[in-house]
Amino acid sequence: MSFLRHIPLAAATSITLLTGCNLHGEADLRAALGQYFTLGDTLSFESKMTCTAAVFRAALNDVKPEMPMAATSVETQKLFRSAGKAAVRAEGQTPHALTDEMLTSEDGAFGRQALAAAALVGKCLSDTDSQDFHRALTRPGATIAYDTGVGGVMILDPVERKLFFAAGDPL
Repeated sequence: MSFLRHIPLAAATSITLLTGCNLHGEADLRAALGQYFTLGDTLSFESKMTCTAAVFRAALNDVKPEMPMAATSVETQKLFRSAGKAAVRAEGQTPHALTDEMLTSEDGAFGRQALAAAALVGKCLSDTDSQDFHRALTRPGATIAYDTGVGGVMILDPVERKLFFAAGDPL
């Protein structure tokens, strides 16, 4: 009968382990992204073992100095190679076009990382968030950022004042 005393402990340990299987935790992700952006409320958050999708209200449309900022795809690639993180906003260009430009360049590291994160997030995005994410990705003047430490792509939509985060792990 002594093994019965250990069942509640084993059950609690199993639940703890299962909840720890998400790719990102909301509080940790907010703290990480808060280094780079001024965040308002969390509008949506979904994290599973293989993906994380989050949408935050952007209190400001600016990127903080802790995230290296570029105005061209070439400059973005250089910053990304040296710092492991970079953001780019180019007047009149969309994050999608900038990513395509970087993918076809000789050094396509930023573009590959951003594309992989966005491509693998599908299971975590609701239909509404997916549509909004696509709008932000194709909005001229929006900012796209990637940080290898956080492991995800960020899109700051200046019109909707939303910050989108997408990450996927191919497992």
